Amino acid sequence: MKKSTISVAIVLCLVLCLAACGQTGDDGASATPAPMTAEEYYSKVEEMSADIGEVMTSMSGLSASDEASFREGIETVREMAAPFREFAAIANPPEAYAEAHAQAAEGCTLFAESLESMCDSAIQYMDGKITADEYSAAAMDLTNKLNEAATLMSTGFSQMQ
Repeated sequence: MKKSTISVAIVLCLVLCLAACGQTGDDGASATPAPMTAEEYYSKVEEMSADIGEVMTSMSGLSASDEASFREGIETVREMAAPFREFAAIANPPEAYAEAHAQAAEGCTLFAESLESMCDSAIQYMDGKITADEYSAAAMDLTNKLNEAATLMSTGFSQMQ
């Protein structure tokens, strides 16, 4: 009796697992969204261009003369990494732009990571956790990474024209 109860339980588990595997979770619709239209994608690219301008303006406006506003400015710059991560996460660019998007997305990810690291370094310097020399070295490294990211994004975006 025990063996047959266990056997029935195992069979029921298998049936439930197989039934669950066959479900998509959205009433039969595909889990992968259809590719974006070129217009939708270009809209995202234009937003990204505006975001780059905002980041540069915000970074150039930072002044260490007022520590409170500098810290606030750093956090504003940190939040600006989000749109770059969102653009990089686009999983359904137009098929014709897939390769270009991959390159632009790599640049966006590197740009976001570099912005966040630059913010971390500035805060660490202000908190006395790193020296001025360490901060300068980190800033140079991160500036190089930002330039590399900009090149990747620019190359990717130019392939779309």
